[in-house]
Amino acid sequence: MRSTTRPACACAATRSRSTSCCRGCRCVLECRIVALPRPAMSFFSLEPRRRCWPTVLVLAGLALGGCASLPADDGPRSVTTSLPAEGAPTPLDRIAAASMADAPADASGFRLMLGLASMDTRLALLRGARRSLDLQYYHLHDDATGRLVLRELRDAARRGVRVRLLVDDLYTEDIAALLDGLGAYPNAEVRIFNPFPTRGGLATRFGMALFDFDRVNRRMHNKLFVADGVLAVAGGRNLGDVYFMRDADSNFFDYDVLVAGAAVPQMASLFDEYWNAPQVRTAASVLRPVDAPEPLRSAFDARVDGPDTPEPVPFRTVDPLGRVTLGDELQAGRVRLAFGTAQAFADAPAKAWGRSETRRLASGALIDTSRRLLGEAAQQARSEILTASPYFVPGAAALEGMRRNAARGIRQTLITNSLAATDEPVVHTGYRRYRAALLRNGMQIHEIHPNAGRALFVGRIGEGAQVRLHTKAMVVDRQRLFLGSVNMDPRSDALNTEFGLLIDCPALAEEAHGFFEQLMTHSAYQLRLARDGDDALEWWRIDGPAPVRVTDSEPGADAWMRLKLQWQSLVIPESML
Repeated sequence: MRSTTRPACACAATRSRSTSCCRGCRCVLECRIVALPRPAMSFFSLEPRRRCWPTVLVLAGLALGGCASLPADDGPRSVTTSLPAEGAPTPLDRIAAASMADAPADASGFRLMLGLASMDTRLALLRGARRSLDLQYYHLHDDATGRLVLRELRDAARRGVRVRLLVDDLYTEDIAALLDGLGAYPNAEVRIFNPFPTRGGLATRFGMALFDFDRVNRRMHNKLFVADGVLAVAGGRNLGDVYFMRDADSNFFDYDVLVAGAAVPQMASLFDEYWNAPQVRTAASVLRPVDAPEPLRSAFDARVDGPDTPEPVPFRTVDPLGRVTLGDELQAGRVRLAFGTAQAFADAPAKAWGRSETRRLASGALIDTSRRLLGEAAQQARSEILTASPYFVPGAAALEGMRRNAARGIRQTLITNSLAATDEPVVHTGYRRYRAALLRNGMQIHEIHPNAGRALFVGRIGEGAQVRLHTKAMVVDRQRLFLGSVNMDPRSDALNTEFGLLIDCPALAEEAHGFFEQLMTHSAYQLRLARDGDDALEWWRIDGPAPVRVTDSEPGADAWMRLKLQWQSLVIPESML
């Protein structure tokens, strides 16, 4: 998710306790600030698309003024890299070795994870690490999940584990005291990516950086977790209750993957690149704590050790297929993995400074942007492409790419949020401009409906709460699977840095495809063009013996919401999405 600057609050119809408007109408939990965009590559095509420049923002910056500098480091930052797997085997070393015992040479092992299982896995890695923990995240929440992760990082540092935590600066004001406290422990270090020149709330920080707006509008959207250099987690989740089915009202469905084997050093190398990048500052130089280490540690302990940081409810010991769950397998010392190969990839950190870099990664991939790499994967499809994206704003070039794919006989399917389910109503205006054209060009579209949590998800990854799609995934030919942080929208194209894995593993791709098929059948509307033409749409349910037409108007939106979004679609440029 991303926070967004809007002309007005557009989320009243879909607001929940976890995504309530606050702090200057911050209607969502991720950054989507209006940008000064640059040419970018679409998801399905390698052709650049034109963008408009919001000149009014430049004029406002010139009129109002503001600071425009990256905070200086307090002294030189030490360059550190991932620790080699040397010395006595750690518990995670033994788990990785046992789990990869039957793998082919130079292969990687993978295990897909849903919400509660993904939390169990992270806790097992945090508690089992004895050598190093490297975490890179866009948003670390000040809630039960965020504080639990910070508590486990502290405990790891206490037992001698080297802890490196890298977070984007957008939401650090909410957790500044916690970051200060963790950094006050020996063996733990916190760094901040692309910091604002001043502290304060979002409005203050953006207001004082108007001359530097193009830089501070670019955020590190990566999510990466590496434990002891031998096991890693990648996907689209931030660290907060809503990503792990721990919120009572509304949660985000996402997929993570546990990784062992050859891909883990690739992932660790990308973490090192960001950790040592010139776009990064030490937390102390950004947050400027005034207390000595001991009071900082005491305040930290009081926050993370209290009753507001409960353990998560244990995930059931048997999954829906009757298999022992991942958390129990980790406890037993061996995990069932699907074997294959993978390329770990990320945008260059310099993207945060508006610079394009083409470089060869440890995986061997030659990359300038993450979206281009995914576009190339889509163009290599032989039979089908299934895309899951919470935010889908394709652009004209992508439409042309899909026309070419359709001409080649490629089946194309999209899973995204309906207006009733999305946390980004304004972004939905960009997507809705393309729906009829997407359908005419042969794409099948399925939109998650607001009662998804009471269908497929109940009893499986959480109980009772509404579920919104947050997965960023692509399955190509049921042979290759992408998972990561890349949204299919202009911000991921041109502004944010992103991370992902492109996995060649038919068994894993088939598993993901199978779950998405269940999602489409039981928890989504199918969109169809109305027979009377004029780009009119219909929403159908396909979970019964025969398809049933539900409505021919936007589900979950009243007349006022539809009118407001129609107006916004006329005045908000696509480049702002």
